[in-house]
Amino acid sequence: MSSDEASRKRAPRRSVEERRAMVVQAAIPLLVEIGPSVTTLQIARAAGISEPTIFRAFTDKNELLTACLAHVSDPGHVVQALEAIEPTMPLPERLVAVIETIRAQGERTGAVANAVRLAGAARPRTHESMSEEERDRLSESRNSSYASLHAAVAAVFEPDADALRLPVEDVATLVLAIVMALGRGGSWDTGIASITTDGLADLILHGITTHHPPSAAPSPGD
Repeated sequence: MSSDEASRKRAPRRSVEERRAMVVQAAIPLLVEIGPSVTTLQIARAAGISEPTIFRAFTDKNELLTACLAHVSDPGHVVQALEAIEPTMPLPERLVAVIETIRAQGERTGAVANAVRLAGAARPRTHESMSEEERDRLSESRNSSYASLHAAVAAVFEPDADALRLPVEDVATLVLAIVMALGRGGSWDTGIASITTDGLADLILHGITTHHPPSAAPSPGD
């Protein structure tokens, strides 16, 4: 008996949900790197399991790809990462961490969504084809996801609330609007110039001018 076979026999039996989660975690980086052409054999090797084990957790590759998309679309992962940002770090470093966290999540989600779309695994329904109840549920889900993300970003800036020109809620709104707009489509490659995380953080902190505007000139008679 080979060591691999002995290892498999000694390995604890996993539940279907645990097996699905393990396969999804292994598949997502491969989807980002390779795209829809990734094979279930490649995924199995990355997960350290046999290929047939995948099909004891998923009906087929399309179901696996759809599960990957659902996983990366869950805002809970990025919220958890934002909550882990150390509040004692200087404000510029926290801002960079926020941008990097949101950027990484957006690029990962965009890459997986694109791979799933190209593979034909998930065909999103159009807004027009949904019932009013389904549209309401979708809108509520999106609003809830954004609210949790917004609250997490605002909490990162809360320690410096007194030093900010705007309330932390407004700062969070602006940061999210800028970063999410740049990442629309899953990439920050604008086709014109590369926008770095540090460069964007500096722009948000200091604006677009090279120096602070001069104070207003005193009016006559002052």
